[in-house]
Amino acid sequence: MYLAFFDLKQAPFSITPDPEFVYLSEKHQESLAHLIYGVTRGGGAGFVQLTGEVGTGKTTISRLFLQKLPKDTQAALILNPNITPIELLENIFKELKISTRGIKGKLNAMIEKLNEHLLQWWSEGKNTLVIIDEAQNIPRDTLEQLRLLTNLETDQQKLLQIILIGQPELKQLMQRKDLRQLAQRVTSRFHLQPLSSDETRQYIKHRVAVSGGNKKLFSDRAIHRVYRQTEGIPRLINVLCDRALLVAFTDEAQTVTLKHVNQAIAEIYPDKPSVHFSRYVWPVALFLGAVMLLWFWPKNQPNPTINQTVNTHPTEVEESPIIVPIQSISWQHYLNLWDADNSLIWNENKCPDVVMIGMGCLRKQGNLTQIRRQNTPVLLELNQGQLALVTAMNDNQVTLKTVDGEQNYNHQQINKNWLGHYFVLWPMASELVDDTISESVNNWALNVAKVIDNNPELSPANLTEWITNFQQQNGLLADGIIGKETQMALSLKAYQGPKL
Repeated sequence: MYLAFFDLKQAPFSITPDPEFVYLSEKHQESLAHLIYGVTRGGGAGFVQLTGEVGTGKTTISRLFLQKLPKDTQAALILNPNITPIELLENIFKELKISTRGIKGKLNAMIEKLNEHLLQWWSEGKNTLVIIDEAQNIPRDTLEQLRLLTNLETDQQKLLQIILIGQPELKQLMQRKDLRQLAQRVTSRFHLQPLSSDETRQYIKHRVAVSGGNKKLFSDRAIHRVYRQTEGIPRLINVLCDRALLVAFTDEAQTVTLKHVNQAIAEIYPDKPSVHFSRYVWPVALFLGAVMLLWFWPKNQPNPTINQTVNTHPTEVEESPIIVPIQSISWQHYLNLWDADNSLIWNENKCPDVVMIGMGCLRKQGNLTQIRRQNTPVLLELNQGQLALVTAMNDNQVTLKTVDGEQNYNHQQINKNWLGHYFVLWPMASELVDDTISESVNNWALNVAKVIDNNPELSPANLTEWITNFQQQNGLLADGIIGKETQMALSLKAYQGPKL
């Protein structure tokens, strides 16, 4: 209706997962890299888990992932997992084009035939993958059957890899005690977060530009209002922006303003208070609650003290709570590992500026296996926002810097208190500080590649291929682009620094 009025070639905010409109935020790139990592490990990954709130882009990521599968990988996509174990196998057979003649409905016979095909494909150098969308709806018996399918293996690797994609309920499902055997086989977990304010701005401008429109079609105030109302969830952004365009068209306005977005909100959410209202109510309520608590709090409460005596001998801790120093102390301990300036003070749950610390910093999401593979200390962002410095790790334990010195925790304890976010530092070459100069980045990467590969003859013409192979080997998005994650991985491989 409004396309011609705004000089648009197509509707910019359709809620269907059209690959042409894909906007990969840093979070989406990370989630895609996790999926690709599960494939490029050559079958050894077992289960890979991707979760996210409704509308954050999980389905779009899965479709894009299917497009980027290596030629030697075949995939079965299950869209409706609320099925029985037999129906699951029948769906896998159908997707992989395996005949069920004479064995349909016979569980053991179907598993035996699937194993035969998997062995044959493996001998031909092919990987086989099962992707299950809406995995939070999988029945208990069907989940158990999935676990048993991962028992199909050779002496070297698993024959079948499984990717579970679902809503946050999937994480809760995997924490059930009766599913612990399955949960232990999940080697990579990623939770897809909504877009930030800046990413929402770029997302809206990107979709408008792809549709042939003016990037300034939405005013800055309108975009900010969209972000506050939708909290960065792409599907909600699409719905609200589409309605705002219709309101602006009716108003014969060439630019979507704050007024148009507010009217669109009133039309879409007539019975729901807007975020604009609630953002002021809750701080006031919290403030009044704090005042009341202080007023009635007993006057003779003892003042707790924190013992910060360093224990030079790490002790085994089974069930004690994880008590770590305040953020500024944790950052100071971490920076000291890299011999940073002792006068530096940083107390925020975000990376300090590279100019301030003279090092690269990245906030990532992953699991303990990936951190151990990086083999460098990191700061875990615990559930309550605390920062815990990891100084050592093995298959069973993680050593953290706590208020009582270094103490060991098992992996299960860590995962109960941690959702996967962490900070990692690496030595930053001076030519990378302004990473917009691609020639400087390429020159640096070529020199580092020569060191890592011990090959002084490596030529610039072969750099992209070398980088792509390096990314595949290190579980990164294999796109040949020397982005921050690739810079980090290269630096940690090439430079001397603290290890786990």
